[in-house]
Amino acid sequence: MPCEKVAIVHHTALYPLVGGNPYDPNSKEVTTSADLYLLASQSLAVMQIRAPLIRTERQAFLVELTDWCKAGVREIVMFASCNAYERWDNSQMTGPQLRYLTSRTSQQNIKDLQSAGALELEKCTDEHGVEQPFLSGSGFVKHFMEVCDLPTTVLIKFVEEGDNSMDAVMLLNFLSSWKKLVERENIAWKMPFSWKNMFGRPTPREIY
Repeated sequence: MPCEKVAIVHHTALYPLVGGNPYDPNSKEVTTSADLYLLASQSLAVMQIRAPLIRTERQAFLVELTDWCKAGVREIVMFASCNAYERWDNSQMTGPQLRYLTSRTSQQNIKDLQSAGALELEKCTDEHGVEQPFLSGSGFVKHFMEVCDLPTTVLIKFVEEGDNSMDAVMLLNFLSSWKKLVERENIAWKMPFSWKNMFGRPTPREIY
C-alpha cells in the first residue's frame, strides 16, 4: 500500500534509534524509533514503533498516545506477539495460532473477526489467582489497553524465536481480509530489504 511517511514520533519513553530507509536503499530519509505513515485514500494511519519503551516513561507515553488518538482516530488496531513456548492448552498448540483481544469494540466487529478466522485470546490464572488475558511477550499491550478508552483490537500471533517474517505476513493478510484493505488474493507485501540479511547466506552444502 502506498503509505506516505508524515512524521517522526519523539518521546522520552522511546529508546533512541536511527537508520536508513527500510524500504528504499537509495533514499536519504532516516528511520527512527517510531515513525508515522498515512494512507489518505483509506483513512489509515500506521505507526511503527521499532524500539522498546523505557519502563519509567511508559505510562506517560501511553497516556499521551491515547490523547493524540482522540484527536481523530476512530478505531485502533495493534499487532503483537505471544511467546509460543508458554502455550498451555492443546488447542493453542495444534489449532489456529492467531488470536484477538478487544476493548470497547462493537459486537459486529467481534463477529467479523471470528468470521475471518481469529479466536479470542484465552485467559490464564496468575500466581495471585487473578484470571487475565495471556499476554506473555506482548510488550506494552496490556498497559495500553488499561489506559486507552477508544475502540481497540489487538491481533496476536503465537511466535517462536527466530525468523518471524512469515508471522508478520500472516498478521497482515488477516488484517487485510478483516478490514478489506486490499481487494485481491495472493498479496505481495513490500518488506524491508534488510530482512534478506537477518540470517546471512544459506549454509554451505560442502560442510555436509
